[in-house]
This record gives sequence, structure tokens and C-alpha cells, in this order.
Amino acid sequence: MGLICIIQTHTPHTMSSFDNNVPIKPADFDAAIAAPYAKIKSHPNGGKYIWAKAKVKAPTMRLAFPVNENVDDKTGRTKYDMAMSFLGSDTNEKLGAFRAMCEAFDQYNIDWIQQNSVELFGEDLTAAPMRLIVADRYAPMVKPAKKAEFSPTMKIKLMTNYTTGKNEFQVFGNKKDPVTGTYPDLSETLWTEEGGLDLSCFQQKQEYATLIEYTGMWVVGKKVYPSWKLVQCQPKSANVQSKEFALQDSDEEDEPPAMEASGVDELAAQVAASRRHSELSGGADAQGAFEDD
Repeated sequence: MGLICIIQTHTPHTMSSFDNNVPIKPADFDAAIAAPYAKIKSHPNGGKYIWAKAKVKAPTMRLAFPVNENVDDKTGRTKYDMAMSFLGSDTNEKLGAFRAMCEAFDQYNIDWIQQNSVELFGEDLTAAPMRLIVADRYAPMVKPAKKAEFSPTMKIKLMTNYTTGKNEFQVFGNKKDPVTGTYPDLSETLWTEEGGLDLSCFQQKQEYATLIEYTGMWVVGKKVYPSWKLVQCQPKSANVQSKEFALQDSDEEDEPPAMEASGVDELAAQVAASRRHSELSGGADAQGAFEDD
């Protein structure tokens, strides 16, 4: 009787099997599969956007600055974002893998923008020497610090309801309920109709585990901005729990982040008002995002 040899192979994610609702670990992230950009859509105000959707389980990172608040002059709405630091990415394996993922994603985006430069900019920048021009027009996910001694950061938007201003992200406590064995969901405590949005759970220099979602790229003039938003987060620092916080140091670790073009947030708000593609996963599924691998 002949020998029958069975070889079992690993089947990677393919375009048809990719589920953009399932969080991806940085080590498993493939930009070509997770962000298969399709149609470039124009907006009445002259901007453009290229939609994508991919959720990533980010490692624990430090909040570099206080949450940035920007009031839109046209709408009066307040938009929020936070800068997460890559401090320790040279020694922390998980953080290093996440940074490498973002840097590779930046290069993928630059290549894609170059190949679609005629539709995006009305200019043919596909020749190899033109890549430097394209790269200069692209705002990288991994934003270099203004001073060499500081670490780069990553911008994550804190989305709110266009009408009420209520948070459209979840925040979980870092102490498990002794009865249920789950982390408490504090999301409903962040906003009240009378008091508005309370973001005091986001403290500069404290560490957070996050589940974030890539939503695509925005084109404003000749600049292109990739966009990430917060889906879920959990403070990892012992002194950030529920609504009880220790006093923070007043000294600044880095320089305040420069404000980006307001047109990007304006575009995002208008598109979000007409297209709600954000899902918040709760219950047991949400708990796994904050467990150590």
C-alpha cells in the first residue's frame, strides 16, 4: 500500500473572506485586503473622500496630550481627537508591531494615491520621480514629533452624534465586576443632556488600550488625510478608573499638537450625517478587546 501524505495549509484572509467588523491584530494586518479602496467620491464643498473600514486592536499606548477640542466656525460643533504616543515602540514588541503596521499602511496609501493622482488632483503623478511629491501631500498616520527627543504620535478621532453631541464610542472600566466577571461599560456616563460630553476619563500621560477603526482618506485641496476613529477604549493606569482621577502633573511632555485643516473634520461630519456606518459592539464581545493576548 502506498503512503498517502496529507498536507494542511493555512488559508489567509482574501478579499472575499475579509470581514471588516472583526478586529485585526497588527501582525495580521494587510492593507491591500483591509483597505481595498474603490470609488473616489466628490463632495459639494470641493473635497473628496475614499471610504474604507477596518478595525484594529491597538496595543496599550500613552495619551500624549489632553484631548484636542476644535470648534467648527461654520457649524458651531465641537470635534474631538486624541494623540496616542508611540513611546516605547523600540522596546515593546506589540507597540513596535503596531507602529510597523501603520508605517507600512502609510506607504500603501502613498502608492495608491500616486496611481490615482489624475482623479484625485487632476495631475498625472504616476512617474516614479513624482512619488516624493505625492508623499509630501500625504499626512502620515505616524506623525513625527517636532523635536527629535520626543516620540511620534497617531491621531484618533472621538466621534460624537451630529445632532446631540453624544459619544459614539465606548469606554470600559479597568476593574472587573466581581459578580459578572466583566469590565463595566461606562459609556452612558460620559454624556448627559444637561451637561453635555464629559471626557475627563481621558488623561494626558495615562495609558489606554483601544479598539480603533480605519475609515478611509479625505482629500482637501492638495492634501490627503488618513482617518482613524475610536470604537472602544479602556484606561490601563490605576489612577484612571470610572470618574475618579488623581491630579495630573502640569508639566508638558511634548509640544501641543498643531491644528490640522478644519476642512477634513467638516467633510467627516457631513458624510457621517448622511451615512452612519459605525457599529458599536457591546456585551461579551467587547470584553475580549481588552484581554491580554
